[in-house]
Amino acid sequence: MSVLAVLSALWLGILASVSPCPLAANMAAFSFIQKEGLSPRRVLVSGCLYSAGRTVAFAVSGVIVISGLLAIPEASIFMQRHMNRIIGPILLIVGIFVLDLLEIRRRRSIADRVSSGAPFRGMAGSFFMGVLFALAMCPVSAALFFGGLIPLAAETGSRVFLPALFGLGSGLPVTILSVIFSMGARALSRSIGTVYTFQKVIQAASGVILILVGIYFSLTSTFGLL
Repeated sequence: MSVLAVLSALWLGILASVSPCPLAANMAAFSFIQKEGLSPRRVLVSGCLYSAGRTVAFAVSGVIVISGLLAIPEASIFMQRHMNRIIGPILLIVGIFVLDLLEIRRRRSIADRVSSGAPFRGMAGSFFMGVLFALAMCPVSAALFFGGLIPLAAETGSRVFLPALFGLGSGLPVTILSVIFSMGARALSRSIGTVYTFQKVIQAASGVILILVGIYFSLTSTFGLL
């Protein structure tokens, strides 16, 4: 497994964490955790457990999806023969979702329900909240996971490690904010402002890169024009 594949899986997770819908879920989760009145140390542990829940959920999802694909001979052969041809259009679609060029209406999210009061009390509840938020994917998260991470993991044969890295990256904002919370409220307020400041920059830059890479692979591998 190459270092590029490892970094790509982690970056896809981080990108999922700072896209508008997943970022709102992460902020709701952190707000719920720190409003429980826990000590800074317990908030830190709860934040880490939340990220651990997301990591486990995506790791299990990766095992199920990739094992299912590889267990079907036709699907496995198709991916081996045609993955290079379809990866370009897939990256294009993922980039479009990342840039929010397609607007999808969605119902009231689980994050909204949790932030308004849901039974995820205590540090153990943080873990299950991470699992639930990971499984309740927003369109961008689904596009990054199924369109970006799954093809990469299937090609490298990584059923657990790369999906787990994706999950780790997707919960990184809550972990970082929990660490900063343990340092003091003033540092936390500055950090939350920084997260929102760089969120659009990271999202826009990553979306453009995905589209450009998708165009390149489409021209070279899909259509054979270059």
